[in-house]
Amino acid sequence: MGSRLSKTGIALALCGLAALAASPALGHGVHSHAKGAPKPVLVLEGEFVASELNGRRLNRGEDTPKATLIFLPNDGVRGSTGCNRFSGKLVRSGAKSTRFGPLALTKMACIGPAKNLEVQMLSALRATNQISKFGSEVRLLAANGRVVARLQTISARPETGLSLYGKSWTLVSLNGQTLDAQSARPHVTFEPNRISGSTGCNQFSGVHQRADGKSRFLNMAQTERACLAAIGDPMATEAAFMAALSQVDQFSLTGNQLTLKSSGSPDVLVFEAGN
Repeated sequence: MGSRLSKTGIALALCGLAALAASPALGHGVHSHAKGAPKPVLVLEGEFVASELNGRRLNRGEDTPKATLIFLPNDGVRGSTGCNRFSGKLVRSGAKSTRFGPLALTKMACIGPAKNLEVQMLSALRATNQISKFGSEVRLLAANGRVVARLQTISARPETGLSLYGKSWTLVSLNGQTLDAQSARPHVTFEPNRISGSTGCNQFSGVHQRADGKSRFLNMAQTERACLAAIGDPMATEAAFMAALSQVDQFSLTGNQLTLKSSGSPDVLVFEAGN
């Protein structure tokens, strides 16, 4: 009798252990309260440039148009199609679906490579149903999982997006010389992939290119008005400012102060944010 009870007890114990091992709450260290928990929402921040659209690798030469995408706080987005600028918001449906809401787009006419790039970029944005991030690469995916765009990071620092854009930066120091606040000082504004502003005399605009932690200003164009002023020499300031800007390759933003300088010359431009 005792022998039978002993065998029965052993059998029950073995069944109990098997049940515990098979339990989804305890097997492999998974706790029952975690089952079905929502995945964390992907946090997107920084500025990216398109390297592939709809399976086609893009030419990223210095003089070719570039499509960019900037992720801002609170799911805001800005960017460039390579011709026009756009802005809008991300629309999330849980942790799996993320798409672009209605985008506001400038209406500049595009031709040639810029037009083709814009068509491809807008097509990719419209098709996006999910966004994933792999190291320095962001991928935009369609509903079926197909990758419609690959974008490489330009800068993962939020200050190069939200804090740089949407402000007018006034030049306060040019190559170590403080500029008179009463004079007509140069000022600049930044948009995705572009720079524009005033030399204190003439208007200018051009391409702002950032890659591998370096800034460059290309294809600069300006008006050609002669200027006189009661304070300072605006033409001399203009010449020194544009010469320094053409040599810039280093970018530093700290709070309300922006510094542009050259690794190959002593030129240094210091700006402060203002109206």
